[in-house]
Formats: sequence, C-alpha cells, structure tokens
Amino acid sequence: MLQPAMKPVEEHSPSDIIARIGSLTRMQLWLDACPERENPLVQKIDLKGDKQQLIASPDGSKGSLQLRQQVWLHHIELKKGEQASFQLHGPRAYLQSIHGTVHAVTHAEEKEALTCGDGAFIRDEANITLVADTPLRALLIDLPV
Repeated sequence: MLQPAMKPVEEHSPSDIIARIGSLTRMQLWLDACPERENPLVQKIDLKGDKQQLIASPDGSKGSLQLRQQVWLHHIELKKGEQASFQLHGPRAYLQSIHGTVHAVTHAEEKEALTCGDGAFIRDEANITLVADTPLRALLIDLPV
C-alpha cells in the first residue's frame, strides 16, 4: 500500500486540497508485501508532471518509493497526441486510465482504446507505446511475475 506521511488533519482534508489545487483524484493500491524485504516505513513522493515518472519500484530506483514486491508503478501524464513507450519487466502489466483517453500500440500494431476510468490487462508484450487521444493521466503497473 502507498501511504503518505502523516500530517495534521487540516493539511490533508479533501476540502483543503481541493481548495488549493482545484481537483482531487484518490486511488488506493493494495499489494502483497514480501516479508523478506525491508523498506522505510513512511515514504513520500511528489508527482513532477513529467510525461512518465516511476513512482514505485522494488529497489527505489530513480527516486521512486521502495516496494516490498516485484512491481514497477509508473505515472503517465501526456498531452493530446503525445506518446510514451515502456519496456516491461515481464509478461504482465495493468494500465489504468485516471483521466482522458488513450490507445496502446503493441508489437503487432494492435490498437486498444481506453477512456477515463477504464483499465486493461497487458500480457505477453515486452514493449508498449501509449498514445494520448486527449490529455491523459494514467498508471501503468508492471507485474513481471
């Protein structure tokens, strides 16, 4: 589970956040932890607004949160017409559209479209390219096992 550092309630209330930034999207991810691995109890990361940002990984690479599982979690933010390519760590992944519409192009040049709130499993693909049909925010969860 990704959990922000604890702060006074008035700083994290949804109405306070919405007043400051204009909108709020909340997502929770629950991942089984590997008991043999250690990681910091409290971790925090700021989204940079880049086209793609690794926000969680097994080893905390590229400044990401460190997970106790073999999972790589990417935040994607694209303008209309932009694209981002990913090399996956294994045969499975999951793509979740948060806002906007996107289509994925695979090695077979297949196009699968997702719209706001849609999710799709990706399997047996080593690489995937995402193309934003509208301004897009999405998560790509790379699950190699």
